[in-house]
Amino acid sequence: MEEILRQMLSEIKEMRVDINELRKDTNELKKDTNELKKDTSELKKDTYELRKDTNELKKDTYELRKDTNELKKDTYELRKDTNELKKDTYELREGQKRLEAGQEKLQKNLVDSLGLYTDKIVDYVDNRTEVLNKRVYKVESEIERMNRQ
Repeated sequence: MEEILRQMLSEIKEMRVDINELRKDTNELKKDTNELKKDTSELKKDTYELRKDTNELKKDTYELRKDTNELKKDTYELRKDTNELKKDTYELREGQKRLEAGQEKLQKNLVDSLGLYTDKIVDYVDNRTEVLNKRVYKVESEIERMNRQ
């Protein structure tokens, strides 16, 4: 019986060692659990911050898209205005060409007209001078005839 008691005592000692090891393991598990709780809490905080940052990024992305759409709209308007300016410039150039052609034609016509008017004036003056000369001749002839008498 003594032998059995010794065996039991030996087993109890082993059990105590196992229990102590289990207590140590349990304490380590409690520490690990506490660390996990801390890590989980930090992860929750980090997740909250990430969500907050994500929401800000979404907001910024929305603003950027809005600004991009406005820029596209403005670019479209600028292209439209540029095309209108090109059209107006083309029309102005064509009008200038027509004006230059008209001015050149006017200058030619003016020179031709001045030549015609000058010829007419010369003819008119010549005709009047001839008529006047005839009258003067008649008067001189009359005076000569009167002088002879």
